[in-house]
Amino acid sequence: MRTLPPRLLLIISAAFAGVVMITLVLLSAAGAVDPIAAAQLAVSVLTLAAAAVIVAAVRRTDGKALRIDARTKREEAALTRAEHGLAQLAATLDGLTGRLEEAGLRQSRVVLAALGEDRMELTAQAERLSQLASAVSRVDATVRESAGDLEDLRKLRHDHEQLARTVLSAVRDLDERLDTLGGAVRDGQADLARSARHNYAQLEALIDLRALLQPRAPLPRLRGWAASPDVLRLLIERIAVDRAKIIVECGSGSSSIWLGYAVQQFGGGRVVALEHDERFAEASRDLVLAHGLQDVVEVRHAPLASWTPGGQAAGRTGEEPGTPQEGPTGPDGGETFPWYDTSALDDVTGIDLVFVDGPPGNTAPLARYPALPVLLPRCADEAWFVLDDTDRPAEREVADRWLREHPELTGAAYPAEKGAMVLRRNPR
Repeated sequence: MRTLPPRLLLIISAAFAGVVMITLVLLSAAGAVDPIAAAQLAVSVLTLAAAAVIVAAVRRTDGKALRIDARTKREEAALTRAEHGLAQLAATLDGLTGRLEEAGLRQSRVVLAALGEDRMELTAQAERLSQLASAVSRVDATVRESAGDLEDLRKLRHDHEQLARTVLSAVRDLDERLDTLGGAVRDGQADLARSARHNYAQLEALIDLRALLQPRAPLPRLRGWAASPDVLRLLIERIAVDRAKIIVECGSGSSSIWLGYAVQQFGGGRVVALEHDERFAEASRDLVLAHGLQDVVEVRHAPLASWTPGGQAAGRTGEEPGTPQEGPTGPDGGETFPWYDTSALDDVTGIDLVFVDGPPGNTAPLARYPALPVLLPRCADEAWFVLDDTDRPAEREVADRWLREHPELTGAAYPAEKGAMVLRRNPR
């Protein structure tokens, strides 16, 4: 609702108060109204008129303030929208600012030349355009600064993404390493379990051997270079079951003592152990004497000699004991193998059991191959051959070759610690 101006309200209030005062004076003069009451009534009327003027002025001021506030808010919203629009147009205005200023100046000169009297007004417009261009330049600078901040933000985001990829790669690498470690742990557990089973099997076999044979003196250690308890138990079982009389052992040492005890207790025969190393042969003989087995165990020194498949020893190799040789090819192009001097077996026949645990594996390729061709003709019909260390490729090849070349033999793998192959003639 539109309010009257304060000046008009003051005039109306004064006129009204004057009319009321005149009326009250006339009434008081006529005696219709008491003069004191008339005076009080006049004061009241003047007060009400002044209050009305004040109230109207205050209401007008409040209304104007509210309108100004609403207009200010609208203008602020318009300014905000203008700022957004200017931010969007900043990139375009950047290229147009110079051209706009130049075009404005050129246009202003043309207009001033054409219109003359409007020169001052157009000059003022040119100045306003220049100010607008300056404002646009400032907005453009602000936009560029904001664009720089945005670029920094993009770089920061890129760095964060790169860091995230690095962390993810590290996590994947750690996961792969944990998988590898888990596999290694599982393999280690499996190896430990296998080792525990092997150790238990060897301990069980050793307990059986000691309970069965009851040695009279401390025995040398088994396993490692020496035969394992499980393969010795196999040999002693054959001696106990077949009552073997003649046992030939390729190699000597701890196994010679155990075989000697078995023959003494079950077979009543003898053990002939071939040893290519003279010093080791003497040590084995001393061990035999310490156990009182010299009547049943004979350790024979048989140096390594070149042996050909024809069965003839061509002479000693001339190498130190245990020295690896070049292979199975001789000087004449035929096969040759370093093996025990066969003259050490001239008086041995009727062999019931052969234990092939020598020569050592590093002597030459297939160094144990001659054992069966040399000893089989000297064996009894029911003789057994036990080849140790068949977990090694060379010994497996030796066993395969024996079976190919002697179809009258049957072979069976024995699950010993280092692997073993048992061969015997097919039953007739």
